[in-house]
Amino acid sequence: MNIIVADDEMLARETLRGILEDTGTALDIREAGSGQELMDLVRRQPPDIAFVDIRMPGKSGLEAIQEVLPFAPSTQWVMLTGYAEFEYAREAIKLGAVEYLLKPVEPERVEHILKQAIAKAGKDSLTYCRDFEAQLISAFQEQSLPEPMPPSPGKTGESWLALIIYEDKPAQAESGSHADTGLPVSRILRELMNECCSKELLLALVMLGKAEYLIIGKASTDKDRRSLLRLPEQMTQRLQQLASSTRLLTRMMTREQLSLSSLQDEVAMLRALSHLRSVVGGTAFLTLNELKPLADSPVYAKAGRIAAELAQAYQREDYVSFISCCEKLQTQWASVPVHPAAHEDRLAAFLHCTLGIELSSEPQRDLAWLEQLPEAGASMLKKKSNDDPAKLDWLEAVIRYLDANFCGDVTVAGVAERFQLSPNHLSTHFHKKMGITFIQYVTRLRMLRAQELLAIPGMKVCEAAEQVGYYSTRHFTNLFKEIVGCYPSEFSKNHQR
Repeated sequence: MNIIVADDEMLARETLRGILEDTGTALDIREAGSGQELMDLVRRQPPDIAFVDIRMPGKSGLEAIQEVLPFAPSTQWVMLTGYAEFEYAREAIKLGAVEYLLKPVEPERVEHILKQAIAKAGKDSLTYCRDFEAQLISAFQEQSLPEPMPPSPGKTGESWLALIIYEDKPAQAESGSHADTGLPVSRILRELMNECCSKELLLALVMLGKAEYLIIGKASTDKDRRSLLRLPEQMTQRLQQLASSTRLLTRMMTREQLSLSSLQDEVAMLRALSHLRSVVGGTAFLTLNELKPLADSPVYAKAGRIAAELAQAYQREDYVSFISCCEKLQTQWASVPVHPAAHEDRLAAFLHCTLGIELSSEPQRDLAWLEQLPEAGASMLKKKSNDDPAKLDWLEAVIRYLDANFCGDVTVAGVAERFQLSPNHLSTHFHKKMGITFIQYVTRLRMLRAQELLAIPGMKVCEAAEQVGYYSTRHFTNLFKEIVGCYPSEFSKNHQR
């Protein structure tokens, strides 16, 4: 709380200062011995509260207030005088004075005024921050610059900082069926922001996604800039209470910026690298300088993206995409003989959190734990069905059959006959539970196998096509291009060594 005591009598200033300090409230008190000194202090940094003697040499207290009022629209003015004159009181009220005290002031009265002023200042600060937040929500969710913001009191240059928090946890936890994961992240963030914000340190919380929290701060004074730069450390301490094996919090932060537009640019760059949180993280805030080397690494950049896609596929219960990502991740991770322990531990922790399964890592740090990932597919199928056990059993049996025989002559009619089902019932129930059609499922499995075959040196496109069940190379080529995104010959050229 910033306070100015303005009185031409030193004894009066010291007395009032002593009363204020005895309240035990954290106060930053400055003193002025004249109307001119008061104006200088206010222009330098507007106070939250100013106790001003009406009669001072040179400019009176009333005249000084009138002159600096445009610079301090939110300051609460408390008038001091030894004269009980109605005209002075009426003029003070016109200028917005909240109280009028006769000297010598009574300590109880000063304490009462201070409490009221602190409460009002707190409400005013939150109002400023809510308005600031409304503009920033529009700016970041619509990716545009808001209307010019009114200058903060005491503005001498702006400092901007943004923090991004990603919360990863099992899909069951989001639906409420998983064990309680503790307090909401948004609540912890909001509590800290309410404690730290002021009219000169504006803070906003913007939800960019379901579990992506963006905190934006703007400081307008040197003192509040220092407070803003301490915010990451304070946030780290608060978020520690949320740490658990089923909740992974990744923190990122921008560099200090001088404008909102440059802040938006760096936030966009950090978000573009957010998939790397699957291979790097910890309790500290990650910056662009730490993320860029990983982004430039083909292995970790691709592994990070695949792991993020794998987690998304699992949470939306897309079995085929999940199995595909499992195979891609195993291949990508195996392409490097030895990984730094920190990256491997982080990847295991990320997958454990997002999939909600235990991953046992071998002491030799081999790929055994990665081979456990497809097992989560079986649990996914169980979660997808709330029907009777008989229906679940035959669906699992069909999936196992297709996984083992997709390269053969597999048709809806043939599989339906094998499992004593009607083709229509099989096709309808399969699509409902798997999210894709029977034919799409078989085709994707074949394309995954085809990619493995085409990576083998000397493998021809026609041979790969025949091995996955296609005797028309043209038909195979068209399907491969549609699903994989390139022609089989291109894929073979890029992946054969």
